[in-house]
Amino acid sequence: MSNSLDAADRQRFAGSYAHRKSALSHLAYGVSSTPRATQNPVAIAIERGEGAHVVDVDGNRFIDYALGYGPLILGHTPPAVIGAVQAELGRGLRTASVHRGEAELAELIAACVPSAEQSSFVSTGTEAIQLALRVARAATGRVKIIKFRANYHGWADGIHVGNAIGQDGASALGQDPQAAQSVTLLDWGDAEQVEAVLDASFAAVIVEPAAINGGCFEPPAGFLERLRTATQRCGALLIFDEVITGFRLALGGAQERYGVTPDLSVLGKALGAGLPISAVSGSRTAMEVLSSGQLMHRGTFNGNPLSVAAAIACLKVLQAERGEIYPRMDGFAARLCRFLNDQAARRGVPIRARQAGAALQIFAANGSVETLRDTAKVDKDKTLMFTGALLRQGVMTLPRGLCYLSSAHSLADIEATEAAIAVAMETMTQSTAA
Repeated sequence: MSNSLDAADRQRFAGSYAHRKSALSHLAYGVSSTPRATQNPVAIAIERGEGAHVVDVDGNRFIDYALGYGPLILGHTPPAVIGAVQAELGRGLRTASVHRGEAELAELIAACVPSAEQSSFVSTGTEAIQLALRVARAATGRVKIIKFRANYHGWADGIHVGNAIGQDGASALGQDPQAAQSVTLLDWGDAEQVEAVLDASFAAVIVEPAAINGGCFEPPAGFLERLRTATQRCGALLIFDEVITGFRLALGGAQERYGVTPDLSVLGKALGAGLPISAVSGSRTAMEVLSSGQLMHRGTFNGNPLSVAAAIACLKVLQAERGEIYPRMDGFAARLCRFLNDQAARRGVPIRARQAGAALQIFAANGSVETLRDTAKVDKDKTLMFTGALLRQGVMTLPRGLCYLSSAHSLADIEATEAAIAVAMETMTQSTAA
């Protein structure tokens, strides 16, 4: 809980404050995912979601750009998804066998995502990354992996390294420092480094094709193409981590947007429209070790019917309305990004914004943030101060400033957000002056 919880905040967020205090008794850290505790001024306890909005336990209403950390591409309670899940509930929760929805969803993904001739389902992005790496190692008979700094691929020990600029080692307390010895860290966007290092001893290169986690950076011209050429030359697999970018930057994800097709893709978040499901998808050749049954793939909740039903409904909506949904989300994100940068420049406030498709990142930083390396100068405390100021004005972002757009956001939401930004900027101006 933030020390900035003053008297006004205690009144405005009294229910969230009380919930936080109570939750700490039996819920470790009071949250189910560590970053949720960083929200400023307090972790907001949400009562319900409606379209592009959430309402907290105190009755405060927020325009929601956190969107459940990205999955809610259709917003909260989209009718098609809710209807599909309700219908599936009537058929039971789970069996120990297969169901028709799994094959239907795999076929839908194949129709949307260029690389996805075949798919295999798990519950989370971290699981899917582990499966993709195992597939690559099994398919090539090699072990070594190239990963890029400030790309995030889940929290498993074997890949949870180099998640921030200047932090090449293990990223978490209790992490096995030996688990990632087969991982080589390189700089995202630098194809020459890859070409110099990559050889026939590597199983795969794994990459966020657009570095959304790092700050909404689109790939430099030619970067992904050169990764594709280099991996093909030495027989390594190219893995796109599209947990965030899949179905968000385009219906076919970053690979559609940038015109580069990997061997394997890791999908998640928007795939389930809010329910837990992820997938490893790839070419028939890359997926052969899975499709032949050679590689063991287990999971009690893999392909669970409720999540599959939600994903099918979500993809059908995105397919049917892609011509409207994606330009609208991208346009709104671009408008907010311009407004943030214009307001900051006019007021002399050290706030910067970047946009990649239907995602944008707000930073507090002195000077421009043009590359991933520039994120080392981001002031995390001031970023939290600004996102807290937005929250007080009824705009919810992720605490670190990452924002997602959904198909549910309206022009009125964008205009209200701009008004909130102007007030938050004034708050920052007063804070700087003080």
